[in-house]
Amino acid sequence: MKFTLLFAVLLSFALIACGGPSAPASPGNTDSYGTTHEGEAVEGRNELD
Repeated sequence: MKFTLLFAVLLSFALIACGGPSAPASPGNTDSYGTTHEGEAVEGRNELD
C-alpha cells in the first residue's frame, strides 16, 4: 500500500513537471517562413508553391 501511494505521488509530480507544452504558445516571427536558416529562399524539393 505504501509503495503504491509513493508511486502515485511520484508519477503525479512527473506529470506536473513534464506535462506542459515545450513550444511557445505563439511564434514571435513568421516572416522568415519558407527561408533557410541564412534567410535565403529555398530551392528544390523544399520550395514552397
